[in-house]
Amino acid sequence: MSEMDGFEELIGDFAKEMENKALEHVASTAFKAARLCGLVMKEAKEWGIPKDLAEGMAADVWQIIMIPAGVEVVEAGE
Repeated sequence: MSEMDGFEELIGDFAKEMENKALEHVASTAFKAARLCGLVMKEAKEWGIPKDLAEGMAADVWQIIMIPAGVEVVEAGE
């Protein structure tokens, strides 16, 4: 094993560790966002907001939390 192979292995291990941490963060954020969306739906229904509007409100919350600012979102079929 050459010196460069050891360095590449070290960097590869570090990159995998960083990717795993990033994935854990995204998964945790998605779980929290889903719970918040459910809370939005529940509260909206309790206040008598129509189902379609409540679902749209929850979808907006999901996008605000999960979609980075500046990313253009296109609905299917557009």
